[in-house]
Amino acid sequence: METTIKQFKMSLTLIVLSFVSLLTIACSDSKDPVTPEITVANPEIKIPKAGGTETLSIKSNVTLEVKSNDESWCHVAPATSASATIYKYTVTIDANPNTKERSTTIIIKGGNITETVNVLQPANDGLIIPQTTFNDIAGTGADIEVKLTTNGTVTATCNDSWITKAPTRAMAEQVMTFKVAANYGEARTGTITFTLGNLTETVTVNQLAKEIPNAGMESDALVLAAKIYAGWNIGNTLEAYNGETPSETAWGNPKITESYVKRIKELGFNAVRLPCAWNGYIVDEATYKIKDSWLDRVNEVVGYCVSNDMYAIVNIHWDGGWLENNCTPGKQEENNKKQKALWTQIANKLNHYDEHLLFAGCNEPNVETAEQMAVLKSYEQTFIDAVRATGGNNAVRNLIVQGPKTDIETTDKLFDMPTDVVKNRMMVEVHYYNPWTFCGMDKDEDWGRMAYFWGDYKVAGSDRNATFGDEAEMKALFARMKTKFVDKGIPVILGEYGAITLHSDLGENQEAHNLSRNQYDATATREAKNHGLVPFYWETGRIINRSTGEVKDNYAYDGIMKGAKEGKYPY
Repeated sequence: METTIKQFKMSLTLIVLSFVSLLTIACSDSKDPVTPEITVANPEIKIPKAGGTETLSIKSNVTLEVKSNDESWCHVAPATSASATIYKYTVTIDANPNTKERSTTIIIKGGNITETVNVLQPANDGLIIPQTTFNDIAGTGADIEVKLTTNGTVTATCNDSWITKAPTRAMAEQVMTFKVAANYGEARTGTITFTLGNLTETVTVNQLAKEIPNAGMESDALVLAAKIYAGWNIGNTLEAYNGETPSETAWGNPKITESYVKRIKELGFNAVRLPCAWNGYIVDEATYKIKDSWLDRVNEVVGYCVSNDMYAIVNIHWDGGWLENNCTPGKQEENNKKQKALWTQIANKLNHYDEHLLFAGCNEPNVETAEQMAVLKSYEQTFIDAVRATGGNNAVRNLIVQGPKTDIETTDKLFDMPTDVVKNRMMVEVHYYNPWTFCGMDKDEDWGRMAYFWGDYKVAGSDRNATFGDEAEMKALFARMKTKFVDKGIPVILGEYGAITLHSDLGENQEAHNLSRNQYDATATREAKNHGLVPFYWETGRIINRSTGEVKDNYAYDGIMKGAKEGKYPY
């Protein structure tokens, strides 16, 4: 009995202790609640102008309420999280349609705590051009200012070569200036495209025509070409080198005199090609400054021609090969700088001459491939742009560009015309010494032997008859130039040609050789003119005595004159 009573008392004591313990715990919970904690991993969200999504991570020990303050473009949605204490939300931002940046906040509430996340989005592109058409721009050319309202960096693309970007004044950051070149053709329309991101604006430029100056520059390329009856090279003179030193007399010819030029005119030639060297006359390699005395000398010789009503072509000839032997990407930048500097000086010095003077960019550029042709085209474009930039008569002067190697077949295959801001003032130059075994070879080589006889004057049984390059082949090659250029309004200068090698020890066959040369020169001159090629015979003092003006080779001279009389330009 006593044992039972003791067990009962013990049980009652345990019950009371348990109750007290529970009461203590309950009292503790009501006095000390959990303290909310919220930690935002990324308190600022930047979304690009095109919109996008970002994950918002929040560490919290209490339940959260997360909401966008501008639900029209900033959207918040719960995302899956692998942690019980990390809450994740996907924030989606729409593309900004406005040209101003915008911002909002995301509100995070938990317990008695409120946190915010800043949401920033940049402005969308904005481009406004109030005036998008410029009418009646003077034919003399002008500067136009295009005013822009924009919030970004705008790219301007001139879609026509006669409109160019000009330097913009530093104080007018939102004004772009464009230079409209003089227009000596018909009225024309061009455009400028402005691009900012995916925004595009187009400005239209309408330009009136300007009349050709009345300073004797009226003839375009076709008209001027038709005025040249027969052309003559004064070769191995102004282009002569003696080692590294240039000299007009270095290759054995006397200096050009006005009396010699007058004699050439008396003999029936009304145009002269003046091969010129310039590289050896540079006095400052940094600027490519040409010696003033040499510019004066070339100016003097051109004056002999023009004052006697003769047409003259000035070029940059072989000139040590700095350009001709380097139509390569590796030399392209350097040579274009030099080409621009030289032609700027030459053109400025000779600008006062009227249409009787023509410029030719180079001579016989060594080009074999399309890659090399692309480099040559850049040299020729630099030549054209440099001359045109000097203004005055040069703004409309007729210019000549050279085909690769000035070879007809290579030119037909590879040549691509550069561009000119002036319409119908361009010519192309090729040379013709075909067959070389007859025209220019003066000794036998492993690859071929000299030919003495051509055309109707081949000698029966002789192994010195020309075996290719007959009249039919000549006509076919000239016809290719007519099709590629002349028929498209581009005359072709036959800058060099002729049976220039004279063999004088052929005994009984000497007359056959002389008549072969006579016939060749007549045929080449005639067929050149008949196909629209303007002939300039290559001469270095062999045919006409440079000092006395005496005709030393009547077979060659008579052949040229015969062909010039018979040939008729097809334009």
